Amino acid sequence: MTRDPNRRSPMSLTSPLATSADAVPDAWVEDLFGRLQAILGTALGNLYAGADPELVKAEWAQALVGFSGDEIRRGLAAVRTRRFAPNLPDFLLLCRPSLDPEVAWAEAEQGFLALRNGKRFDWSHPAVFWAGRDFAAELRVKQFADVRKRWEPALARWFAAREYRPIPDPEAKRLRQDAQQSMDATFAEEARARIVAIRDRMAARFTRRDDPAPPMPDSNSGEPSAEQQAMLNERKRVMDRAVSEYAASRGIRL
Repeated sequence: MTRDPNRRSPMSLTSPLATSADAVPDAWVEDLFGRLQAILGTALGNLYAGADPELVKAEWAQALVGFSGDEIRRGLAAVRTRRFAPNLPDFLLLCRPSLDPEVAWAEAEQGFLALRNGKRFDWSHPAVFWAGRDFAAELRVKQFADVRKRWEPALARWFAAREYRPIPDPEAKRLRQDAQQSMDATFAEEARARIVAIRDRMAARFTRRDDPAPPMPDSNSGEPSAEQQAMLNERKRVMDRAVSEYAASRGIRL
């Protein structure tokens, strides 16, 4: 499939489709078609027999916007093992398998399982992560068939975004948490010491001389009377509540 150098491109230079943001450079498409022809031979020409070469390559140039060099190489590698020439939709799927919504859902299931376990995951494309984040709860309990009607347009919107925030690194987050815990070790020790001091003060408070003397134990059994036991239980509840309130105010788990 050769390109006539004397033929004018069907797209005007003033057309929005002619901008670099909407199409990859012509030289890239020419190089790609040269490689495809080297792999497929006449099969590529037969695929597009009767089609306008300029229009064909213009469509490919638009469709390949946003694809990385690694993805194009993946597609070319896949073509080498095929018996038939891929059309444009086929080639895009060979370059980026996650364009298939079901494949993307399976990837999202695996990726978010890894994230929940604090592990990194090799995402094929940021769009799969961000679409998966919107379905994080459903990824744990639902199958692709259950969410297909909503997943497909959501995934398409994320692929169309083209610009993405960095994917969070779960291992970096864990390292930050470990560092924070190390920094808090001194504070935690001081907090425990304060709790012990509070307990000592509470115990002293309930044994002051001006406190009413607890009833004497039953002389027959040697055990505290019901009245005495009730007073002791109440003191313990008051002391435990005070300690718990202090710990909660300091964010300390007892």
